Amino acid sequence: MDIALFSPSSLFAEDDSASTDEEPTETDQSYVERRHQFPEMELLIREFSFHQLNANLLWPGTFAFAEWLVKQRSWIEGRRCIELGSGTGALAIFLKKALHLDITTSDYDDQEIEDNIAHNCKANGITPPLPHIKHSWGDTFPISIPDWDLVIASDILLYVKQYPNLIKSLSFLLKSYKKR
Repeated sequence: MDIALFSPSSLFAEDDSASTDEEPTETDQSYVERRHQFPEMELLIREFSFHQLNANLLWPGTFAFAEWLVKQRSWIEGRRCIELGSGTGALAIFLKKALHLDITTSDYDDQEIEDNIAHNCKANGITPPLPHIKHSWGDTFPISIPDWDLVIASDILLYVKQYPNLIKSLSFLLKSYKKR
């Protein structure tokens, strides 16, 4: 896996209209908590100050995708969904709260990422936390017969070298699909 050589948060201006806090609050040396505005909902999301796999912040496409999904809610209602590259878990948390979607998060095999998603679930009233799958793209998928009927992802690929691995994982999930 390639490692980030910069913090992607440096790519975005501080006055991001999707974030409502003027000043992030430090919870400790390695996290920042920010309030983010989703359609008709504000979420408190703890983000890594820096994470080598870029699972540390919300990218702008997440908010645009959330708005689009709300407009297409009839397409996703009643579905079992997995989100690839969940990062902070914010999109999945939003979809669980706003649309009551049966959703599983998934990201690189990293305990810090899984723990942070669980923290963000709890901070936003989702207990127990959403189910989570640790999976590095291209590796054998940890569930041999998945039963999700919807795969979503938002702003998940910074490293072009990961395209073949992502395609391998997506191919497995799509080949496993069985219409209900």
